[in-house]
Amino acid sequence: MKILLMWGEKEPTMRGIFDALQKEGHEIVYWVGGYGTEHLAPQGVPFHDHFEAWAALPSKDLERQHIEPASTRLIDSMAHLESHILTMMNKRYNKAGVDERKHVYFTMLAYWNYVIERYKPDCVVYNVVPHSIYGNIVYEMAQKRGIKTLCFEDTWIGTHTLMFKNFWTGSDELRAELKKLEHKSVSENDLCEGLRDYWKTQMSPKDRLPPEYMVQQKKILKGWGRFVTRLKVAQRILLNGKLPYILVDFIARRFRRNLTHEYAEVVKKPDWNVPFVYFPLNFQPERTSSPQAGVFADMLLVAETLAFALPAGWELWVKEHPSQWMLRSTRFSSVRYPGYYHRLAKIPNVRILPIDTDSFTLTDEASAVAVTTGTAGWEALLAGKRPLMFGIPWWRDCPGVFPVHDAASCRSAIEEIKNGAHAAKEDMLRYLIALDKVSIHIHYEAPEALWKTRDENIDLTPLIDRVCGELRAIEK
Repeated sequence: MKILLMWGEKEPTMRGIFDALQKEGHEIVYWVGGYGTEHLAPQGVPFHDHFEAWAALPSKDLERQHIEPASTRLIDSMAHLESHILTMMNKRYNKAGVDERKHVYFTMLAYWNYVIERYKPDCVVYNVVPHSIYGNIVYEMAQKRGIKTLCFEDTWIGTHTLMFKNFWTGSDELRAELKKLEHKSVSENDLCEGLRDYWKTQMSPKDRLPPEYMVQQKKILKGWGRFVTRLKVAQRILLNGKLPYILVDFIARRFRRNLTHEYAEVVKKPDWNVPFVYFPLNFQPERTSSPQAGVFADMLLVAETLAFALPAGWELWVKEHPSQWMLRSTRFSSVRYPGYYHRLAKIPNVRILPIDTDSFTLTDEASAVAVTTGTAGWEALLAGKRPLMFGIPWWRDCPGVFPVHDAASCRSAIEEIKNGAHAAKEDMLRYLIALDKVSIHIHYEAPEALWKTRDENIDLTPLIDRVCGELRAIEK
């Protein structure tokens, strides 16, 4: 098969991936990889640096090609994608206006349309759910043209990674396995050792732990870890000659209004006597909200929808994601612009909580929990509560989830919850058993901005074997 590969690893991991695919008789016709890895590309394979692709620049192999600009026919055929891509540009094109973003999008449309027509891949293989701008464009083009796609999502539950042929629809294998377990009696003894330990920890309120990525972020960005991190940043600044600019900006920011100031103006303490729906904001911009929340990457739209559906006397309790300020800084941006928190606070019956309010306590005390894709939804399930889900997290197929898309579906879900709907422990156990059965036993992804902490020599054999096995199945 002809493979368009979007996979960024270093040596020797990347060589192992190439060797495995070529040993199976596959032809890699185009590779998008990490910065400084072009020397790893097999002979004759066009290499495209991820950051150059992100900047709408062509591969060095194609920079002399005269590529036709995007036609109205091409643009119209991808119209469903345009709004979604403009939102994804919040990460790389934070300060760009709408017209600049649209032109970058049209440039990418034309380029990747040319790549697909020229190299005619049979399958596009991603190492994660596509969440770069160009990666999503290629993904949607492939889906429309019947080109197969493969991608992966780490669950952050031990060593369990899911493979998707279509990340929008999820894992057919997982749903099939769940179907087999539908009427079977199960217990925690049916879990593998790792998941059994995880289950026991989550079932004990005093032993529950926050997500692994939050633990790692706090280690690196607080206390001694923060000092070491800042020391490394300072070293990079000295080496790249940007010290004067950074110093001026640092001093200016001491006197400039920021997100923490605005948040403090609208925050209220919890009133535990009021019934409430707990809605934690997503860390943005990031894959978990765009693309995986779709139009509900707009957190204000989610809050408005939930507030509109609230029963009389209920409130919507909203809390900022702690990583938003830790990793994205407290500066205003295209995802948290001036007036953002004030606009949120003006929505009827919304209460904005202190950012350090304990999420487990909020989940336990809430009448209902609502998320786009956030971990709080999974934690709600483990606590016996059925979450309202606006996006497509890895746990989307777990029994008990309420998929919602408008005020009516929210109102219906809340009514069921008021009438006693809850997440059954046996259903949760069935889901974990099915997950263990179909997942790849590897912890692959690394936290945003902490990628250097991941072992670059991690054994990806299970992941590569699954790719090769799936490609064999496609060929049949």
